[in-house]
Parts: sequence; structure tokens; C-alpha cells
Amino acid sequence: MRTLPGMRDDTALVEGLSAGEPWARAALFDRYATPIERMLRKILGPDQSTEIADVLHDVFVQALASLDRLRDPRAVLAWMQAIAAHTAYRTIRARKARRWLHFWAPATLPEVVAPEVDDRVLDAYRRTYVLLDRLPADERIAFALRYIDGMELAQLAVVCDVSLATIKRRLARAEQRFAAGARGDTILRHWLEEGGRWT
Repeated sequence: MRTLPGMRDDTALVEGLSAGEPWARAALFDRYATPIERMLRKILGPDQSTEIADVLHDVFVQALASLDRLRDPRAVLAWMQAIAAHTAYRTIRARKARRWLHFWAPATLPEVVAPEVDDRVLDAYRRTYVLLDRLPADERIAFALRYIDGMELAQLAVVCDVSLATIKRRLARAEQRFAAGARGDTILRHWLEEGGRWT
């Protein structure tokens, strides 16, 4: 990324965006596209490359359109994560709404390409997202960000725009649903028993 005057911190970046500086939009994308794309992949799951590119674009469009709602210019990442979570929520809901168009499920799950990764790990990864597809969108996002991305509870509450108590209840429901589904899956049951968290 080019280093231009005013690009040293997020406050200067926000000032540049507010002033309509030409470098600021590119700088916002350069700085935050990678972490936001990583977050979206963890929420939306494998084999969604085309969809994730579209969702990532929508996140940045929303961010630029709602710049006036950014309360703390030093917290651009948290603000972008919140926009990404809401955009992912809408994406998951739209996916579920479109499912009625599918008269049958695919015979096999699409292959995840990951060289040098144990096949058992890949199988568990795919099966995890099959279970996550069954969760309500708000629970799926909370579960994925907490247990796949490793986000702290306080940050998760901020990103999901709910209280700490609400995010804890949401996670508890998601954990129960996930554990119940995983116990019925021969591969994931093994991972549950090894981890001991939800057994």
C-alpha cells in the first residue's frame, strides 16, 4: 500500500473519507479487506468464493454509505466487523429463503481444496458447516465468530450489536443445537468427545 499523508492511523483515514479524498477509499479497502474477508469466510463457510466476493463488496459499500454512523474513528475495524456481521446475516437469510428452489440436496458435498491437510480434518470442517447451515443466522454468526474465529465475548457482543447477556444466551442456544447435531454425526461425535467441551 502506498504511504500517503494522513494514512498513518484510522482517525486520519476517516477524516480522508469524510473529506472525499481520493486515496481514502482505496486505503480503507487495502487496510480492511483481508480481515473482513477472513471473517466472512468463517461465517459463511467453504466453497463460497463468488458469494464472499459479492458480500465483501457489499460490506464496503455499506461502510461508505454509513460513515456518518461511525462513532469512534479509532474503532474502524470493529465498525467494519459489525457491518460484515449484519451483511452476512442478510446473506444467510437470503440463502435459506432460496432453498425452496432446490428440490433435492446435492448427492455429495463440494470438495474443499487444501493441500497437506488431513482428510479427516477436512471432512470434519465440511460437516461442521453442514451443521451450521441448520442454525438460525444470528446463532450461526455468534458460533462461528466465537468458536471458529476465536473472537472474545465482549467484542462479539459489539460486532453483533447486542448486550453481553444476549450474546451469551445466543451462544448457549447455538452450542446446544450444534452439540446435538454433532452427536448424531459419526465424524463430529469423535471430535466432540476428544474436545470434551460439549460432551
